[in-house]
Amino acid sequence: MKLLAVGDLHGRWEPMWEALEEEGPELVLSCGDWGDPGEVGEEDFSRLTSRTYLLTVFGNHDDLELLPLVRNRDGSPVLLRRGEVRDVMGLKIAGISGIWAKSHRKPWYITDEEVAQIADSLGGREVDILITHGCPVGLADLTPSGKHGGQRCFLDAFRTISPKVHLCGHLHRKSIRLLKSGAVVANVGYGAEGDFLLLFVKDDNIYIGHEVVVSLLR
Repeated sequence: MKLLAVGDLHGRWEPMWEALEEEGPELVLSCGDWGDPGEVGEEDFSRLTSRTYLLTVFGNHDDLELLPLVRNRDGSPVLLRRGEVRDVMGLKIAGISGIWAKSHRKPWYITDEEVAQIADSLGGREVDILITHGCPVGLADLTPSGKHGGQRCFLDAFRTISPKVHLCGHLHRKSIRLLKSGAVVANVGYGAEGDFLLLFVKDDNIYIGHEVVVSLLR
């Protein structure tokens, strides 16, 4: 099975259409930031879900009225709910939407306490792939300027949930970090400029690109 992970398209879907055409993935995973209201429409998502199964979280540049309404062909929502573990094609996938902030002043803000609550609800459950928009500090979180752009709350969530693969975005810089535990944290990069990540599932392993191998056995 082939998966395509993408994020931060910011209304520029052309690179994703090209990747979809070239790679033909059965599953697309998104770290959010599809584009602000007015930059994306229902027809864009319909074109995508007519060809593949989609799971996504939202970031700080998404249409939060439209995204919860988008459905896959089987009627399932594309947006991962808080505390949900979706079983898709044998993979167990969860997500945490939003970017870190100290308040709820914006609907896409999420606080330390909220991230911890979601992580606690997922802890102890089997999660193969965790999708977040924000990144765990110190792990695949370098910005284009070379500074760390992740947050402690997402690092704590990663440790609590203990996924095999943690996909994140927001920082516009592609990066992959293989840990001693065998888990992988990957920033999928800047989709608007053609970044995406290919994952292959075969024989109880997830192959990330053609270099990193993660065992699904527990």
